[in-house]
Amino acid sequence: MIFSVDLSAQKNTGKHAKELDKYFTALTDLGKFNGNVLVSQDGQILLDQSYNILGKANDLNVNQKSTFIIASVSKVFIKYGILKLAEQGKIKLSDHLNTFIPDFPAGNKISVENLLYHQSGLPREIKDYEKYESLSLEKTIELAKAEKLQFEPGTNTLYSNVGYFILHYIIDKSAEKGYQHFIENEIIKKYQLKNTGEFNSAHSLSNFAYGFDREAGKIIPISQTSINRFETGNYYSTTADLYSFSKKLLSGENMKKEQALKMFKDGLLIQAGGRPGYRAYYYQNLKSKITFIFTSNFSDMPFQKVTEDVISLLEDKPYTVPKEINKKAITVSDDILKKYTGQFTLDLDQSQTFTVTLENHFLYITDKGGEKTKIYPESETSFFDTPDSEDSYTFSLQSNGTYALTIISTGIPLKTTRTK
Repeated sequence: MIFSVDLSAQKNTGKHAKELDKYFTALTDLGKFNGNVLVSQDGQILLDQSYNILGKANDLNVNQKSTFIIASVSKVFIKYGILKLAEQGKIKLSDHLNTFIPDFPAGNKISVENLLYHQSGLPREIKDYEKYESLSLEKTIELAKAEKLQFEPGTNTLYSNVGYFILHYIIDKSAEKGYQHFIENEIIKKYQLKNTGEFNSAHSLSNFAYGFDREAGKIIPISQTSINRFETGNYYSTTADLYSFSKKLLSGENMKKEQALKMFKDGLLIQAGGRPGYRAYYYQNLKSKITFIFTSNFSDMPFQKVTEDVISLLEDKPYTVPKEINKKAITVSDDILKKYTGQFTLDLDQSQTFTVTLENHFLYITDKGGEKTKIYPESETSFFDTPDSEDSYTFSLQSNGTYALTIISTGIPLKTTRTK
């Protein structure tokens, strides 16, 4: 019997493995990543490694056993929980919100499916959510009732943390023994996730990676209140557990494959997570058979660039290895700078406003909390506040003659609309 071996595929796999390690090593050497990364393609692991910023406190260092808060990557479990309840016949995706919360405004228009796929019309965040250190699920729902719809349910897509608070509530009320017991038994136990759980209910955690951020150029630990957050599904996990979940998801063992496929949109299951001190990412592509997961206990990283570069690398598309950045300021006339002054509202969260002012020949941007930042022109339309960061503020002329502002924060573009 003659066996054929695809040497070109093996060569490409080896090439990708080396390129991935080179990429994350460069990112770490620049002090822009600290955490664990796991990448696989066609079921073969290309990278499974810890990266630590050198010369920093031991508390920042992580290893393969480290557990991380995964922030909104927790929504993968919430999504699964809703689909499992639907498979069990305890709810229907077509059920409307007023089935579970009779007095919820417009509850007769918003379906469970709308909530699941961010098409409910509810805003990204609860208004003034920053002022709450702790909220019960019931109180969260009461606050959600006061939110106005951004659009008619089912007609558009807008990422909504509020919608997933409500899905958490629906699981809690529809599962026989409540949310916590349901998630523990249907996901954590059945998928044998040994280092995953709800952080808010954990008494103690071994190998817990405490979160760090950068302030005034220094890497510092985040406050305890930043960890004990009230977000729904405040989970901790590991790259190994998340990868194990991804491998078994479509096996048909714990959920029918047809139902599990509803976790994906156009063959993709993507969920990003972030909060002060933490970044996490889950990417599973059924077509390319790429799975890319990372957990990080350092939040000052170029998130969007990293997630895009890694996929481009694996698909043999152009990407750039991280390198040192040193932006230079230029002089721009006050006449041009005046065009950019005004008030801007974040498209994803209309409660977030930014005011741009001109003072002593420089622009300043002030957020709704009153934090004021001086920004320097790199060109007539692009500005920065830190010369070694990829973050930026870009003004673009609109058809109505005014300028819109796009803020690049940790590599993520945040579009705004001028309101004043």
